[in-house]
Order: sequence, then C-alpha cells, then structure tokens
Amino acid sequence: MNPRHRRALIPGLLVILLVIVLIAALAREAGAADDETEADVEPVSTITDARVPESSALVVSKRDPELAYTVNDSGNEPTVFTVEISTGDVVGATRLRGAELVDAEALTIDQDGTLWVADIGDNDAIRSTVSLYAMEEPVLGEKSVRPLRYQVRYSDGSADAEALLAAPSGRGMFIVSKGLLGGQVYRLPQTLSRTSVNVAEPLADAAAPALVTDGDFLPDGERVALRTYLGVHLLDAETWQETWSASLPETSQSESLAAEPDGTSVLVGSEGLPSPIQRVTLPEDQRAAMLAPASGIIDLD
Repeated sequence: MNPRHRRALIPGLLVILLVIVLIAALAREAGAADDETEADVEPVSTITDARVPESSALVVSKRDPELAYTVNDSGNEPTVFTVEISTGDVVGATRLRGAELVDAEALTIDQDGTLWVADIGDNDAIRSTVSLYAMEEPVLGEKSVRPLRYQVRYSDGSADAEALLAAPSGRGMFIVSKGLLGGQVYRLPQTLSRTSVNVAEPLADAAAPALVTDGDFLPDGERVALRTYLGVHLLDAETWQETWSASLPETSQSESLAAEPDGTSVLVGSEGLPSPIQRVTLPEDQRAAMLAPASGIIDLD
C-alpha cells in the first residue's frame, strides 16, 4: 500500500477503535445496571428556557436552597444561569467577563460559598491546561462579573473530565475524569495559585466508574455521588470505593448531578430542551445525616 494512503487511513482507524471502545464501555455499564435496583426517582421540574440548550452541570445554591446553578457546555456564551428548582424557571443569568470557556462541564460550591465554574472538558484529550473560574454566588437577576481564573494541569497528561467536587470540610477540591473504562480521581492543591499552573495529582487507590458526567459530595462529606450516562454511584469519601449504585431512567443526555442540602437525595439533569430535573432518593444506609455538618475526616493521602 502506498505510504501516503496508509497514513490517510490511520485517523479513520483510530475513530473506529474509539467507537468500539465506547460501545464496549456502555455495554459493560448497561450490563452492570441490569444487576442493580433502579433508583427511586421523581420528577421535580423542567428547564425550557432557550438560553439553556445544553445544561452540562448543576449545583444547589448554599445561599438559597430553592435555587440551583447551571451552565452550557462548549460553543455557548460564558454564562451561569440561576434556576428555580421547583419550577425550572431561569431567574438569573450571570455573564463571566473575560472568561474564554472552551468546554465548561462542572460547577461546585466550596465551604466558603465560592462558586466554581470548571472549564475541564477535553473530548480529544489535547489540552495542556484547563481552567477553573471562581466567583461569588450570583443568585437572582441579570449581571456581569469578572471571575478569578486558575489554571490546572494533570501530572499524568491530558484528560477529559466533567466533574469538580469541593469537600464540605474545606480540605480541598477534586476532579474526576470521564474515562471510557473507569475514571481517575485527581486531587487539586489545597491552596490554588493564580500566578502559576496548579498541578492535579491522581489518587492511586481511588476507583471511579466509567463515563462520569458530574458529581458532588453529600453534605456531611462522608459520601461522594457521581453521575454516569446510565446511573448514579455513591463512593466512600475516605476510601473512594463504591458503596452503592443504581440505574436511572433514560434521558436525552445524562449530564448533571447536585446533592440536596439534607443529604437524603440528589438532583439529576439532562442536556437538551426540554431539560428535566429529577430527584433521586438515596437508600437509608447511604444518606448523609439530616443537615449534617462536615465531619472533616476525609483522608487526602
């Protein structure tokens, strides 16, 4: 075969290989889901606002638990939208001045009440650095803010990720990658620098499921909830080992998850319009204590 033709075939073969791997990963997760109980799910509301066509993240406000924040992923304006949970109505839109988002995929709120927008999507795993943007919770209304930007790189190379987690104890943040065969949990530095690139280190013993699309700590910090395309998974926040999982009803694209303040349930959302918000009630033995304070026992080593 002509070498030039052989080179032309390589990208196509790589695409086919990636498709095969993705199908295999989804089949494995579907098979695992068949062995699980279905999650206890109830509809809450639906986002129909045309400004939110690709809701890729969800986090409940700490200032007003009746509200949540969401953001569109790649190809959209750098705007955080405030949503009334009970109705799905957009009641606020905050534009991030100076932010050039490549692929915003996650939101989290830390112990100090700072809202973090995670521009960490990297489908082709080609980004040398990703960015986190920090701002005060905007709550209601139309406004514009200039967030603080923090650059991050992974110590082991590029990774596609859609989950940023802030420990309620205030002892750091974590990124969970969206691996086809399983995710990697990365620990961010305890104090982030704005003048140099922050290095995210993998946690060697952490085991995350495949194709994680969002996540959150439960309020007491004892459990981490992760969303995948087909289900929801709970992990022990000290050992990072799975303690429970369940399948979820099919949606157009399973993208978001947010823990509710009492720790007994999580909200899950989907891309596309209309975009349903649903409540998943957690089993009794996996729930955070009602309105539990952070225990601060998370082992970061």
